[in-house]
Amino acid sequence: MASIAFTAKGDLVQRSAIIIGAGVVGVCSAYALAKRGWQVTLLDSEEGPALGTSHANGAQLSYSYTEALGSPATLAAMPRLLLRDEGVSFNLSLRPAYLLWLAEFLRNCTDARFRRNTLDVFHLAQQSRAAMDAFCTQHELDFAHRVAGKIHLLYSDRDINRAQKVRALKAEAGCEQHILRREELTQLDPALAGLDRDVIAAISTPSEVVGDAFQFCAGLTAILIRDYGVETQFGATVTSLIQRKDRAEITLEGGEILGADLAVVACGTGSNSLLAPLGLAERIEPMKGYSFEVPLISTSPSISVTDGKRRIVFTNLGDRMRIAGIAQLGNANREIDQSRIEQMIESARACMPEGGDYEAAGQFWSGIRPATPHSQPIIRRASKHIAVNAGHGALGWTLAMGSGERLASMLD
Repeated sequence: MASIAFTAKGDLVQRSAIIIGAGVVGVCSAYALAKRGWQVTLLDSEEGPALGTSHANGAQLSYSYTEALGSPATLAAMPRLLLRDEGVSFNLSLRPAYLLWLAEFLRNCTDARFRRNTLDVFHLAQQSRAAMDAFCTQHELDFAHRVAGKIHLLYSDRDINRAQKVRALKAEAGCEQHILRREELTQLDPALAGLDRDVIAAISTPSEVVGDAFQFCAGLTAILIRDYGVETQFGATVTSLIQRKDRAEITLEGGEILGADLAVVACGTGSNSLLAPLGLAERIEPMKGYSFEVPLISTSPSISVTDGKRRIVFTNLGDRMRIAGIAQLGNANREIDQSRIEQMIESARACMPEGGDYEAAGQFWSGIRPATPHSQPIIRRASKHIAVNAGHGALGWTLAMGSGERLASMLD
């Protein structure tokens, strides 16, 4: 059924939307609206979909791992995170927007807000999983999508105690997880025998899923064009966004002007360049991450692995292992720091010496995740003709389908 509105004379008209940003959140927003009958145009400054932050992310659909970054543990570690450049770090900056973000982040480091933010994102993740399952039932698309299971490594009794508290919190919402001792892990995957000797246990979540976000976005964009009549413009940089009385108006770098009933700003850390002139700026800061890939070997695990101590994840995509990590808050520089890549390769070796062929590491990538102080994405109608779907942090791939659905339902 088409999404419709009425003119002053009572005539029916199809509603139109322009999605600014063709990363995974923008493409999923376009899908959620198009399948409801909206006339959709999808724009991106890159030459195709998912060439920015979504291009080579960790590839884990972490539907059960929604812990907010702000927590009492993070608060206790703040002096170290501000002064030392580790897997997670906070840049020192006097930029007013950054200081306001940081102040709000610190307010979200209480136990009560950690619980609320974690569960709110968990519920959105479950909506996202249901939407992805429905999509895969309706459309055939190969993007290395499979239930792989996942473990999160634990190195101390303190880690185990903290994991038990978070596990109990999410169990109340229906999440099934188990804490397994090291000797039990090889029952999940024999390759886990090669883990760092300091690992004493792990959180196991059998239902966790993997998938290649770039392949998904490219395939879904083709489906949107073919089956839903979505128009796309790539290499199209938006220079301004204006709200008229009856529509949103977008000006492109070449001077072309586009109009629609609604503009959806879904361009991650670039969202505020369009929202701020309208007085609609959001609390979003850049958080830089990296990834690389290695060929699989006989001792590569099939199950997904997260090493919180080293801030890296391992994802078996069937024909290669992707390793991603690092979170540098306040860093918007997309250039690849070779020393960071070398650090990640050594961290991967230390965690799983036989996890892949590290000598053949390649496909180096860096991306800028849009982070909010409360770790929740911003999904809202900012004004009559402008909506926002941004700020997903490291969980954009996980939350994209649910965020698109939530946005579309809100607009309906």
